[in-house]
Amino acid sequence: MKKVITICCCLAISFLSSAFNYETISTINSHTTLVQDEVKESPELPIGTILFLKSTKAIVSKNFKAGDHFFVELAKDVTSKGKVLIPKGTLVQMEVLVSENKKRRSSTFAVTVGGFIIDNYLQQVKTETKVITTEDMAGNTVKKAAIGAGVGAAFDGSKGAGRGAAIGGAVGLLKPGQVIQFPAGTEATFQLALPLKVDWL
Repeated sequence: MKKVITICCCLAISFLSSAFNYETISTINSHTTLVQDEVKESPELPIGTILFLKSTKAIVSKNFKAGDHFFVELAKDVTSKGKVLIPKGTLVQMEVLVSENKKRRSSTFAVTVGGFIIDNYLQQVKTETKVITTEDMAGNTVKKAAIGAGVGAAFDGSKGAGRGAAIGGAVGLLKPGQVIQFPAGTEATFQLALPLKVDWL
């Protein structure tokens, strides 16, 4: 009788031990899977990725100084491998680097993308800088606006920076004293200067 009881006890202990080990292993495997999911690489946008932007309000250079910022919207989804990473309509913060407005000399307005507003936080980004410069009539010499390779128009389009300025990235001119400005609905493109890891999804 004692042998039977002993054998039953041993079997029960063995069963409980096996069940405990199975549960422990299952828990460890589940935890490992969760950790692996958590450490998955965030998608990254490469240098040269084009951001399509659109102004929702008129932008007038004389209203800004270096260090100021204003907001535009993302005009197209930013995607990677068929997945939308940054949706159209996302608020984009623009940084003013230079804003010089002179009556007799050339005026300059330079901007870059500061970042995206995601869940009320600024997700910073580094892009190329775009510059618009008016003509200079000093000394009766007309100097064309510095719009071209590596610089480009700040905002392109047929309704761009006023008369003759930077349509489609071509060299444009504004007369001295004219204010550099862009109406609401003006579109622009900026390329990433550094890779952008989209780790806020």
